[in-house]
Amino acid sequence: MKITVVLFFILTSAVAAAPLMTPEKLGIIERGENALLNARYNDASHIYDSLCAVDPGDPACPLYRAVIIQTKMIDREADIERDRFFNLLDSTKILAENRLDSCTRSDSALCYLYLGHQEAYRSIWESRFGSTVSAVSYGFRAKGKYRRGLETDPTLYDLFLGMGLYHYWKTVKSGFLKTAGIFNDDRQKGIDQILLAADSSAFSKTAARSALVWVLIEEKEYDAAVDLASELKNEYPGGLFFDWPQAEALYKAGMFEPAARKFEYILNELKRSPGNYYNIIEATYYLYKSLKKIDRDDDAREAVIYLRTVERNIPRDTERRQRRHLSYLKRRF
Repeated sequence: MKITVVLFFILTSAVAAAPLMTPEKLGIIERGENALLNARYNDASHIYDSLCAVDPGDPACPLYRAVIIQTKMIDREADIERDRFFNLLDSTKILAENRLDSCTRSDSALCYLYLGHQEAYRSIWESRFGSTVSAVSYGFRAKGKYRRGLETDPTLYDLFLGMGLYHYWKTVKSGFLKTAGIFNDDRQKGIDQILLAADSSAFSKTAARSALVWVLIEEKEYDAAVDLASELKNEYPGGLFFDWPQAEALYKAGMFEPAARKFEYILNELKRSPGNYYNIIEATYYLYKSLKKIDRDDDAREAVIYLRTVERNIPRDTERRQRRHLSYLKRRF
């Protein structure tokens, strides 16, 4: 299967290449993003298929198909379609490297952007389901590709999102390595680069704003995080992508009444399709703690009843990953 997919993209890349960035392609990417952030995965798939029809040799074609899978992985906290995900990233790499052999400066920068993205998506997968060491390694590789892109064309501001995320989270997560002077403190540099992408990028503005929400939470700027997450929720009302950061920011800000309402909303939405129950446990845990904080003890006890009724359905892998929260809640059954 993997060989077939890779050969397909090698062969289709031999077709006369259209420019990588055109108004038509930007429109397709924007429509696909809208469907994706509203959790309309089938619609997103059809939309990105039209990108492949326009230019089968565009690295964005397999890349955005991989984005759908990764978004579902994150949404559901589940390692799904792993083989296809990595096949698509492999195809992205092949097409981008082939395109670099003879293309314009702007297309070269886009190829480096896509090469960086496919490394970054591998890093995200490793951080959730694989090895921390591998996640760091892929993160370094992604940064290298983004840097090459900026050297090629510093006006492709989408590249600053990748660089900004690297600089910020590398600093935040480096701990002892930063204290020991092995890693520079690039926190503010990362924030500035994410803000630049949110303001000036060609097709990464929403991704940058979405990333900024989590940065604001990390920076303990909870009011700003709630406001930005609310804006994004209004723009993309489907799915729960922006409900989670709203709820987390409210909880961390000590606004337990609205946090409880938001976690209750999330939990009720999740009950329609529990999946592997990871998010069910997460929402129940914070709902319970929010209700306890405002002395709604009866409501807090009520909140764990559903989890007790579905306990036998929880997969072992979820039990392992959510061991601490699940253990806490079981003592409240």
